[in-house]
Amino acid sequence: MNRIAGRKHLPRGIRRYTEADLEAMTEIFNETAATGANSPVVRPLSVKEMTFFIDFYVKEGDPVYVLERAGEVIGWMTVNRFCWGAQACRLTGEVSIYVRHDYIGKGMGIRLGQASVILAERYGFETLVAWVIDKNEASKHMASGFGGELWGHMPKIARFGEVRCDVKLYGLPLTPRAPEAMEKMPYQQSEASAQAAYV
Repeated sequence: MNRIAGRKHLPRGIRRYTEADLEAMTEIFNETAATGANSPVVRPLSVKEMTFFIDFYVKEGDPVYVLERAGEVIGWMTVNRFCWGAQACRLTGEVSIYVRHDYIGKGMGIRLGQASVILAERYGFETLVAWVIDKNEASKHMASGFGGELWGHMPKIARFGEVRCDVKLYGLPLTPRAPEAMEKMPYQQSEASAQAAYV
């Protein structure tokens, strides 16, 4: 059994995002665009574009949380619906984690990964997955750190200019909270919105 599964409390410093965090979140996200083939992000986003994506996640009922240290946002994460099979796979969460460059290698990604497991269970997901570019050792370490196991290896499906990279899929079965035990989340996705996403 995964040692994180079943925990109720988030790691210290993890909190729900607010609108005031969006600029810092955008800056951290855009750092990944400059890392070459370490991330699927290929261009920077504006704060307006980031706001659009975050609003979409929130409306879908997906958790968006930040990691704060000394009053600064140094990382953030979201667990959104699996990108394939919106109806059949609606209980599979896909975690995305971003850590500010000066905190990479200091355990912050693992802390956010641990939070993703707790939040995914809290939001009713049955499975958590993470897509990782094969050469991104920090992300592979993070995925293993929250208990993820290698479930898939897709050779050379990501392309960055003339560079092709493998993509790995890490997965973790979860134990979602029973419906009667789940706390009421402010943006819990309804069956109607899941059906709309499928159509």
